[in-house]
Amino acid sequence: MAPSLTETLLALDIGDHVVGVTRYCPRVDGAVVVGGYFDPSYETILSLDPDLVIVMQSHDELHRRLEDLGLDTLRVDQHDVEGILTSVRDIALRCGVALRGRDLVDELRAALDEVEAAVEGLDRPRVLVVVGREPGGGRVGTSWAAANDTFYDDVIRLAGGVNAVSSTSIRYPEFSREGLIAVDPDVILDVVADGGVREVSVEKAAADWLELGDLRAVRDGRLHVLMDDFVVIPGPRIIDTVRTFAEHLHPELQWR
Repeated sequence: MAPSLTETLLALDIGDHVVGVTRYCPRVDGAVVVGGYFDPSYETILSLDPDLVIVMQSHDELHRRLEDLGLDTLRVDQHDVEGILTSVRDIALRCGVALRGRDLVDELRAALDEVEAAVEGLDRPRVLVVVGREPGGGRVGTSWAAANDTFYDDVIRLAGGVNAVSSTSIRYPEFSREGLIAVDPDVILDVVADGGVREVSVEKAAADWLELGDLRAVRDGRLHVLMDDFVVIPGPRIIDTVRTFAEHLHPELQWR
């Protein structure tokens, strides 16, 4: 019931057992689309007669409804990197491929450790990860950024940075233009994963920031627009996100 869950099943080489996915998930041969992340079709899910429905921690209503319908569910929490790795293990165990799950977790941990070791001892820039705004309009208006207790916070740390938004009880707080100026980060990573759908190019999204030229990151050329879909999917491709962040935070290193 989420792209990261479908990607996990595919990474575990059991995509042929997937009978239903959301409209946002990668396509799986033979799988039926059962609606969206927040607007599933319970009738369609029931018609598939699944042995197991995998949902996210945020799926409170969905989880309750599915259990009321008598369906077996597995609920996982992927809001941080450790949770992502745990979810891989738990999904693999429930799907009868525990050994493959252990191997995949070991591979991911080793790759994450490699990046973390590469940036050890380096100066850590203050990083602002913008995860929501209207790109391509020629200016930056209201934005949402990743704070602590998010997988982006973990990614920033592993990639050799410090989250510029660290003291808040809200995982993705809202920022005005004045708020962005007050934070004044060393690096801005502007996540625009739906840029293709919006028909907004990297260049056009980046141009929005030019009017905020007094921001340190903009002035120093450390504003980066990220349009790869894996940056917003907290699944097995988390290592790609960590490496992408590290490349932008520490361009002085030789990345493979």
